[in-house]
Amino acid sequence: MKTVNYIVCFIAGIFILTSCDKYLDKTPEAEVTDNDIFGNYTSFQGVVDDMYRYIVDYNSENLVSTCNLGPDVDMAAGAATSAYNSAWGLYWKVIFLSTSQGNFKFGEGADYLGLGIWAGSWRGIRVANLTLKNLPLLKDATDEEKNLIAGQAYFFRAWFHWEIIKAFGGMPYVDTLFSADAELKFPRLTYQQTTERIVEDFTRAASLLPEDWDKTVTGGTHAGANAGRATKGAALAFKAKALLFAGSPLMNAYSGNDYTYDKVYMERAAEAAWEVIKLADKGVYALVPFSNYRDMFAKNDGTWPWTTETIFQKVKKQVGENQFTSRHGRVFSPSRFGGNNNKETVNQIFVDRFEMADGSRYKPEYDNDNARRWDDRDPRFRQNIIVDRDQWGLAAATVFQMYVGGRDKGSSIGMFGPYVVKKFWPLGVNTFDKLWTNYRWVTPHMRLADVYLIYAEAANEAYGAAVKAPGADLTAVDAINKIRARANMPAVKATADGYASFRELVQNERSVELCFEGNYWFDLRRWYLAHLDINKQSVDLVFDKNWTKFDRAPIMTRVFDNPKHYWLPIYREQTQLYKEFYQNPGW
Repeated sequence: MKTVNYIVCFIAGIFILTSCDKYLDKTPEAEVTDNDIFGNYTSFQGVVDDMYRYIVDYNSENLVSTCNLGPDVDMAAGAATSAYNSAWGLYWKVIFLSTSQGNFKFGEGADYLGLGIWAGSWRGIRVANLTLKNLPLLKDATDEEKNLIAGQAYFFRAWFHWEIIKAFGGMPYVDTLFSADAELKFPRLTYQQTTERIVEDFTRAASLLPEDWDKTVTGGTHAGANAGRATKGAALAFKAKALLFAGSPLMNAYSGNDYTYDKVYMERAAEAAWEVIKLADKGVYALVPFSNYRDMFAKNDGTWPWTTETIFQKVKKQVGENQFTSRHGRVFSPSRFGGNNNKETVNQIFVDRFEMADGSRYKPEYDNDNARRWDDRDPRFRQNIIVDRDQWGLAAATVFQMYVGGRDKGSSIGMFGPYVVKKFWPLGVNTFDKLWTNYRWVTPHMRLADVYLIYAEAANEAYGAAVKAPGADLTAVDAINKIRARANMPAVKATADGYASFRELVQNERSVELCFEGNYWFDLRRWYLAHLDINKQSVDLVFDKNWTKFDRAPIMTRVFDNPKHYWLPIYREQTQLYKEFYQNPGW
């Protein structure tokens, strides 16, 4: 019996045509040919649309799972949760949770949807290669339609490889459609080698995709219903982010260099990010006003969270009570409000990252200052986090009690700290008010704020905080201040007052602006900071009902071994097939 590479099995998991020696009676006209499927735009787009289904929403793809695997959140109660297993360094459980759980699972026996990043991405890559192989059959189509098909295929081939390598490291770049019984032995590439292939495909996609589908002849027939489709801006933005990651200390070292930033990659990342910023400057994208900040993440009016700032995200069908109790409630909202005990609370160490309203750093001695602790802070703090005495609903019972002895505090209900994530939770969506009929929520994969932050980080590392990248009209300082101005935060200077360096300031700004969107674990790893002691600490803020005294108490010291926990492990049966497909360090 021929041994088949497990990766190839994943990639070949769909669109496999089988034959039989004996057919049921049917007329020749009943046969469906490749030309029927790929010969015209409408049917071909139906194949392409399958790739969108494999996108993983980082907070609501599977039960009790998010990509918030770092010290931004305290471990949720219960060994089935991704936060719990990550906190204890149990990465095998992170990837081997049951079919209803886990964002990184390998997917044996998994349903069609909810496959996770590993299995779903390999399937998506196969659809992309199937698309490109059959593109010559697309005869009944305009040039625009052919470009749209090809552009989406190149985009997703890059996107799914990118999703995999961020967590698992360099991989073979699969750009050919193989048969299910092919015996193949692709060696793993370095992270930077894989990225170069990803960048090639994102570049191709950007040249073929429109800035706005509604403004194409093809998309114009469905104007207003094209949100979520891959665009030129999305391709360029992810190209920039892929380059940023490839040049970051962890990925640079993983590719055989030092744990430092690669200057050339930073130059390329800044250049790609600037191309997206130019699209914003001409009106394709815009930062939303701060009064509408949370409209990017959750809505309760029957419309999807999609704003002028949104560049790419998964568009889902689920809506209403089930999306709250079965999805949001299993990771963010307390059981008393309609969730359950598998929730993520916010680590006090992460709360410290939110500056004071005047732009100075928060200090632990402010814990006992009732005027400064939670109210005199960066406005993004209260947009993203609920604290004790907040009423998040219409009913009187929706006042939070997160003091010692309060009904919303205690390990028995999964409340390790006195903070609840607010970002994805509209007012009144709870078991008391039951205003959830039109509730919808999403985790953006890319928004304009992220692009400014990518540009700021890359430009700072390549040219310095106060120098514009070639051809650009922004410095790293300017880009950061674009984000801060939206939140009415004071502008920063290249001197990075209060921070050890402008690099540290950029890292902090990125952590605050993109909090709980599934970026922090990836960022700490690529910065090569996740193994530091400060990033292993989970800390509670303990206080009484009357707020007379606040004390910090350790919850746990997270398990993060260097180099072991910098990469997720790969299924052992795959790594044992041939030596070129090796296991990650420590596993």
